[in-house]
Amino acid sequence: MRTNKILTGLLLCVAIWYPQYVLAASFCTTSPEGKIRVDDCKYGSYDECKRAIGSLGDCVTNQEEKPAPAKVAPYCIVVWSTECKYYDYETCTQAAKKQMGFCYLNPDYTNPAK
Repeated sequence: MRTNKILTGLLLCVAIWYPQYVLAASFCTTSPEGKIRVDDCKYGSYDECKRAIGSLGDCVTNQEEKPAPAKVAPYCIVVWSTECKYYDYETCTQAAKKQMGFCYLNPDYTNPAK
């Protein structure tokens, strides 16, 4: 019991002192058509990104002015923050279980195909 309290306290301290922006990546991959893959912004340098994607697209800097996350996909995951990037509920719930979060239907999503 005491170990759980100590571990919880340490995790809370890390969460407070370790700024979330440090976890953000600098470069995102693009599709061959040039669309930015918002779920693939995990590269710290342009060269690292290009090695990963090869000739299947390009790499761009991770823009701060992204489209409103609420309108990106129909399902959102809530862990430390909210990300609306899942197109099916099953995939969202699987990711949420791994990260101890939850999913919900995005009320602001409008299907562009309609």
